[in-house]
Amino acid sequence: MKQESRRIGELIKEARKARAMTQMGLAEVIGVSYQQVQKYENGKDSISVRRLQQIAKAVNAPITLFFPAAAETVAEAPAVYGKMPEDETVLLRLYRRIKTRKAKKAVIELLKTFAAR
Repeated sequence: MKQESRRIGELIKEARKARAMTQMGLAEVIGVSYQQVQKYENGKDSISVRRLQQIAKAVNAPITLFFPAAAETVAEAPAVYGKMPEDETVLLRLYRRIKTRKAKKAVIELLKTFAAR
């Protein structure tokens, strides 16, 4: 169960960031503290279906986005994040297939380096 909470938390974080929303911003919209949002995103607290519905609405995504079994199909549906160009869809799909946090961080750092140039 803890691993599911962590995976759901990661998906919440990805969706929040895709909308350029801060933890504070999400917290205000759903009526909790930003610390509570941190706990959700880190998988330290489990999330009720009602709260998950609020989060989905806040980030303008279907609630199915946050179910680990459905996570693999999210990249196949770019409408979740609005209309994305094909290359962005491919990037998201590949990023989601990366299994470790360390590898994901490395990819993010690489992209930051390219974006800064």
